[in-house]
Amino acid sequence: MNTQEPLIRTVSRPAAGITATVNEVAAGSYLLLEAPSPLRTLSSAPWGGGFGYHRTIINRKVDKTYACGDPVTEMNGFLKVAGLNSEETACLLTSVHMSGLGQSHLRMDDPASAEVRADDEAARSLFDISDSKLDVSSQADREAQSFFETFDGRPDTRGRGKASLSAAADRDSENPVNGIGAAEPNAATAATAAYAATAAAAADTGIAVSAWVTVGYSNMARAGRGLPASALFPGTINIIVAVEGELTDEAMVNAVITATEAKAAALQDLGVALEDGSGATGTTTDAVLIASTQRGRLHRYAGTATYLGHMIGRSVYEAAMQSGMAYKKALALS
Repeated sequence: MNTQEPLIRTVSRPAAGITATVNEVAAGSYLLLEAPSPLRTLSSAPWGGGFGYHRTIINRKVDKTYACGDPVTEMNGFLKVAGLNSEETACLLTSVHMSGLGQSHLRMDDPASAEVRADDEAARSLFDISDSKLDVSSQADREAQSFFETFDGRPDTRGRGKASLSAAADRDSENPVNGIGAAEPNAATAATAAYAATAAAAADTGIAVSAWVTVGYSNMARAGRGLPASALFPGTINIIVAVEGELTDEAMVNAVITATEAKAAALQDLGVALEDGSGATGTTTDAVLIASTQRGRLHRYAGTATYLGHMIGRSVYEAAMQSGMAYKKALALS
């Protein structure tokens, strides 16, 4: 069996054709990310928050004493001073100096030709069924079929007329559904043939992911642990992830989960802990923004069982470690 994994490379060029610069204006410094065309975004911040399309993304440094009764209006004023279009810009705030910015850019050029290890087949049959009626010719597929019938109490009949998934077809197919497995097209229908052709063309684009992270944890927190309102100031860990590819809404949300897990893992490895010794999972004011080109390879999942999820987790972790180490050094010198 071919067990060769695709090569994930660290590159210098950001994903999605983004240009990244750190700018200084009278109102403060900020990281400016500019894309050649609008990106689909999902953000937890109030400036360009929720789902939307933005060509410009900024991570703006503010003082720890920053307080504003109308932060949206204040940010619009900042954007005007900076010469940026508020309708095209999504924004994050941080008290971390931009000299402590961490970033990581990864690319995988040919994921469609990769073979999945034998011990991943059961996971693949579970995660790669999107919009497909499972072909239950293999034990792994039968187990996944049983899982979904038990889960919602009825047979899984999603995606009638689309591709069926079987272990044999998945090994030979070049149709990349979400980065781990692939479904062999059913040539009996024209719709299925068109679907397969579109997916095969998207495969040629590969996967590219970039992450920019600023880490400050003076207001560290552990999810589930109560804190007073006085702890709500902008120490903040901000995460921006850019992906070359088409992400469904659920994949965008999945990407938020993966990025957050990577942030928590980085804090654990940095040894960031509360006074009682319990590990911090973040700060009280963290924010995350996911951006995608919505062109190229289709991704229905972005969890750690997928190539995309692996790349998101790795890039966020690497960028968070860079920024976290810079913050530690700054604390030691202060």
